[in-house]
Amino acid sequence: MTSYLDSYKSIFLDIKLRDFWTIFSLIRNEKRLSSYEILTNNLVQYWSKNNHDTNHYYLPVLCVRTGFDLFLRANQFPAQSEIIMSAINIPSMITIVQYHQLNVIPCDINLDTLEMNINHVKRLITSKTVAIVYAHIYGRCADVSELVNLAYEKQIYFIEDCAESFFGFCSCLSEDKNSNQSALEMYCPTRIENNNEPSCYMGHPRSHLILYSFGVLKFCTSLGGGLAKISDYNLYTKMLDIYRKDPIQEIQQYSLNVKKYFYLYWLLNAPYVIKPLMYFVRLLNLDHMSFVVNRLRAFSKIPNREELFFSLRRQPCRPLLAFLYHRFQTYDYKQLEMQKEKANYVLNNLEKLSSIQLIGMNCKLKNFWLFPVIVSKPDLFVQILSKYHIDAYRGTTQLNVITKQLTDTDNIPISIDDYHKCPNAEYLIEHVIYLPVHCYVPKQVLNQLIDIVNKTAKQIEQYHLRSKL
Repeated sequence: MTSYLDSYKSIFLDIKLRDFWTIFSLIRNEKRLSSYEILTNNLVQYWSKNNHDTNHYYLPVLCVRTGFDLFLRANQFPAQSEIIMSAINIPSMITIVQYHQLNVIPCDINLDTLEMNINHVKRLITSKTVAIVYAHIYGRCADVSELVNLAYEKQIYFIEDCAESFFGFCSCLSEDKNSNQSALEMYCPTRIENNNEPSCYMGHPRSHLILYSFGVLKFCTSLGGGLAKISDYNLYTKMLDIYRKDPIQEIQQYSLNVKKYFYLYWLLNAPYVIKPLMYFVRLLNLDHMSFVVNRLRAFSKIPNREELFFSLRRQPCRPLLAFLYHRFQTYDYKQLEMQKEKANYVLNNLEKLSSIQLIGMNCKLKNFWLFPVIVSKPDLFVQILSKYHIDAYRGTTQLNVITKQLTDTDNIPISIDDYHKCPNAEYLIEHVIYLPVHCYVPKQVLNQLIDIVNKTAKQIEQYHLRSKL
């Protein structure tokens, strides 16, 4: 029966074949689409009516990094200004800060809550600090109210990176009474009044900038695209004026990306295709996941700065704008509930062993973008699971520790003293593995996985104890 485990990967594309037919049609009939302004307004109006924050402004962007770069371009902070960032993010976010001649100040996170310690953040703030950036990771969302209040007190910006946090809209705002969405947003007044558990997250109402991603591996993917939610009208107009001067993404480039993702869909979402392929993968000892993951990323290798900004400083093309709107309107939000249900089922059945540590289990909101666990011997753990045909993987995401990039000789070197070290974040990245747990994995396969993971954890725990004797 373990051969069925071969059919499921630690990542999947949250998209149906019919959605691929839709985007192929939009690209093919691009000349028949509405004007750029109408397509943009459709998105803005949809998000405005599905958010509690009526005083915010929305800007469709190519990706989260585009929105962040646009924010820095609009502000033109003095050189050597400082931006405090939560310790785990993708490398290109750091590159963007450095490109603007600003300094990144890393702040460690708690592995149970994924929060930055408010007192430590206070100590990191100096006269040069211009912003705090907090990235919600793995779908877990912390209550950032204290950080927001601190930012306002110090008259600096507070930015939320919600690239991994979209889990639908608040159902109390839905006009469709037959909607299959039953989520309540963390800061929803109705939820707070009734003391209900939150199940989706749209950012703090007072955050200056909130960035969302709908890239290839995200929920409700549009195979690209993102959204910037901006609280200040002056900031919004500055960003909009700059962005309007950027070139529009070439449709041919977006089309090539869509075709590439269509082929990769069959390697990640089609068990009847994956299972026979895995026979040859194991026979030939191929590193198939590296092949797939590299092609899912915007860049298969770390780009130089010119390549990065050439690709980022683009407005989304009309087919992408139309597809974003289509996805929000037609997406089956019950998929997100199924994702959470499957993940919680596995969590509740994993034995409490010292060789396995769960991440962010004391977060205010626990959703599951991927299924990461921290293990004491990650390489050994993955190796043993592979023998049982469980495709655990270590390099699924680009997430990394900021301190590692800041001390890399290929980047601007700075000295990381004890004050700026991030031991918790470093431990997480060094020991995290990703298990094939998601909404498409059948319950009987999850039961096999749970049994094997528990046995492997015990085996490694006993090995660790014997090595101490």
